[in-house]
Formats: sequence, structure tokens, C-alpha cells
Amino acid sequence: MRARWIAKIIVGMSAVALLASGCATNPDGSYEYQRTGLGALGGAVLGAGAGALVGGKSHRGRNAAIGGLTGAVVGGAVGNYMDRQAAALKKSMPEAEVIRDGDKVYVALPSGILFDLGKDALKPTAKESLSKAVPTLRDSQTTIMIEGHTDSTGSDAINQPLSERRASRVRDYLVSQGVPASKMAAVGYGSSRPAVSNDTEANRALNRRVQIELTPNEKLKAQGSGSN
Repeated sequence: MRARWIAKIIVGMSAVALLASGCATNPDGSYEYQRTGLGALGGAVLGAGAGALVGGKSHRGRNAAIGGLTGAVVGGAVGNYMDRQAAALKKSMPEAEVIRDGDKVYVALPSGILFDLGKDALKPTAKESLSKAVPTLRDSQTTIMIEGHTDSTGSDAINQPLSERRASRVRDYLVSQGVPASKMAAVGYGSSRPAVSNDTEANRALNRRVQIELTPNEKLKAQGSGSN
């Protein structure tokens, strides 16, 4: 009995150590989970442990927050490609929070950089920031979802259309700079998907964001499956 108890403790400590080593900050500042560290962990540990860790406040960027992370890990050709996408976007947009999670790359920009409070017209600084991401987004083998989010201040009648207009403004600007419209879509969620609690002004500022989600397109997925 005592031997089994000691064995359980050793296994638990090993899992924690592997999980900690598997989460890494890239040299470019983006976050990902290293496949070597996580590969030795079971699915249950990944689902509960990694998912909780990736959503933790220790991985919040200084200006933005990203919701909906799972802690999933994808390797191979697709994973390597999305790693490069994340690195390129972080390099070109240091003011954004960029995280690769599973086969997706998430980019979040606080609305304070993009828009005046309660407005949907892109600031000049916003256009400058978005322009830096155009080469990566234009040439990437991904589909791009642009999401507008607000905090919980105000009514849904105001927040929902505001979030939709902001997402559309970002999409339209990227199209004007050469990113194909066919690979992008825009959607607004109002205050329905906060990344953090709306209990403080600092958190509400994090929730006022435009979040860009990059997902491998069918061509990239086919290339990835063909390389296995």
C-alpha cells in the first residue's frame, strides 16, 4: 500500500514537471506548448492541466487577453507552419498578444489601440499596426476570423452592433491592403465572450478587444496529412 502511494506521488510530480517544461515563451514573445514536454502526458492531464495553465493570467499579454484557449497541441507540418505564423505576427505586431493553441493562432489587440471608446472608426495608429501584419495574413495558408468583443458596460443593443462594426472595419481595412476577402470573415460577439471577468476597469479594458483567429485552410491540412 505504501509503495503504491509513493508511486502515485512520483507520477504526479513528474506530470507537473513535464507540464511546466512543456509550456514555453518563444524568443519572439509568443506562447506555445512544446511538443516534447507534453507528448509524455496523458489525455486527461492535457485536458485539465494544460487547459487550465494556458488560460492562466501568467500568460496574459500586457495589453490584451485571449479567450477560448484549450491547451491542445498539434505537431507535424501543420504545427510547424502555425508556429512560423505566430512568430511572424508577433514580430510584426509587438503590441499584440499572439498565442498558438492547437492548430490555431490567436492574435488579440485591445480596442484602445484600434478605436476610441464607443467608436468604430480605426485610429491612424491602428492602421499602422494592422498594416504590419498584412504580408503574413495575405500569404498565409489559413482562414481568418476577425472577432469584435466589448466589455459588459452598456446594453446589448449598443454592444452587439458596435462589436460587429469594429470587426468589419478591421476586415475591410485588411482587404484594402491586399488581404483576400475570400479568406476572411468578421463577426461580433458583444459582451457575450469575455476573456476575463468584468469586475475591474483593467479587466474590462482587456475584454474590449478585436481578436483574430487563424485556422489552417484545407490545402494546408491536406499537405499536413500527406506528410505523416
